[in-house]
Order: sequence, then structure tokens, then C-alpha cells
Amino acid sequence: MIRRFTRDRRGNYALMTVITMVPLMGGVALAVDYAELVRQRQETLNALDAAGLATAQQIVSGASDDSVKAYAKNFFEVNLRHVKPANTTLTVTLPKNNTGGGTLVLEAALKYQPYFLPAAAMLIGKPATATEIDFSARSEIRLRNSLEVALVLDNSGSMTELGHGSSQVRFDLLKTAAKQLVDQLAVQAQAMKQVTKPVQFSLVPFAASVNVGSTYEFATWMDTTGISPIQHENFDWTTLSKASYPNQYAEKVGSVWYARGSSWDATQKDKPLPALRSING
Repeated sequence: MIRRFTRDRRGNYALMTVITMVPLMGGVALAVDYAELVRQRQETLNALDAAGLATAQQIVSGASDDSVKAYAKNFFEVNLRHVKPANTTLTVTLPKNNTGGGTLVLEAALKYQPYFLPAAAMLIGKPATATEIDFSARSEIRLRNSLEVALVLDNSGSMTELGHGSSQVRFDLLKTAAKQLVDQLAVQAQAMKQVTKPVQFSLVPFAASVNVGSTYEFATWMDTTGISPIQHENFDWTTLSKASYPNQYAEKVGSVWYARGSSWDATQKDKPLPALRSING
């Protein structure tokens, strides 16, 4: 009887099913928790990025510090979707409170509570005794410290003529338009409380050329040697020929004009002609 009992194979499938259910259920537990963990983490990141962009717009529009922080928190929690706001924490650092300034920083912390805690914890390298899994994320939005506007205004002779269809001269029309632009941007700048010098202006008078002042005569960004062919657009050096002025003439070598002859100043003789100084001293 004992021998027949040991050879009997009936009912073994039930035992095998029970044994295989252990790894199968473990795999299901891991899949469920891992998928939910990834989803909640991604939704938190998406909500954080969206809140950062929306909050930056509130700052630029001139909202107060308290309303900006409240807006950021509300916008963040509304966009969490399947994540419980109670399981998250949002920290908002305004640009003026951030070292270096000009950067809005939003930081979010997520506490994920797995369905099958030991398996999920071990999956990401945490001890099986952990009661929750923590994640953190950070979003930075760089706000421009200022808007730099350069007004290049024509002050050539034609600006003394009347404007098309107007009884005012062009220069007066130009001044009015420029003032309106400055006033409009200045009003907007007053509302931007979180940035330093929100709007800056520069004025460049323009005719045939721009006068940058004698202070920059030898600046590194100036073409002091006249290498650029643009230097000579307003000068016809061919009129300063050797045949007409044997002791002080201009010679073109390649695209550069050189000062030749004994009558040139020692600082200019045999050197590239740097525009006006060549003729007017």
C-alpha cells in the first residue's frame, strides 16, 4: 500500500499551483506598485513644471508675494490628478529671496505609500520595513533681470522735413513716438517687483554714421587700423593719388589703404588709414 501511495500522481497539480502562486503574486505586487509609483512621480513632476511656468507669469504681472505663493500651491495641487495633495509638500522660493536673484525655484516632495510595501521598498533599494517611499523634484524658472531697449533715432537732415500726411516735422514726430514707448514700458516695469532694473534704455543718434564719442577712440572693439572696408565707404582715397600728392598719398594694398609719403605724421606714415584722422588730423 505504501508503495502504491508514493507512486500515485493524482492531485499533484494542486500542490504545484500553490507553489507557483508565490512568485506569481510577488511579480504582480511588484508590477502594480512600480507602475503606480512611476505614475505618481511623473504626475508630480508635470504639476511642478506647470506650476513654475504659471507662477512666473504671476510674478511678471506684479502679484504680491503672498498671492504668488498661494497661486503656486493651488496650481500645483490642481494638476496632481491621481496624487493626493496631502502626500505632497511644495516649497516656493521667490527670485528676490534666491541667492543671485532672478530665479524662481519650486521644490516638491512626494510620499508614496505602496500597496505591497515590502516588495516595493526592496525594488528601489529601501529596507522592507520602510512605511513609505519619498521622492523630491525641483523646477527652476529664470526670469530676466531687465529688458534692454536700444533706441536708434535718425537725426539726419531729412528729419527736418514734414512727416507724410502731417503738419509736424519728422523729428518732432520721432520724439513723441519715442517718449510714448518709454512711458509704456516704464509703467509695466513698475509692476515687476521681483526683478532688479526691469527695463533699461539706451539712445543712439544716427545720421550717416554713429558717433560713439572720443572716449572709445582706441577701444578694442573699434577698427582703429581701418582693416574693415566699411571704414572707407565715405572716403574716396583714389583722389589722394601719388601723381597729385607725391609726398602724402594713399596706396591700396589688397582691401586696405595705407598712408604713403614723407608728409604724413610719423604716427600714421606707412600704416593703414583709420578714416577721418587720416585727412582731418
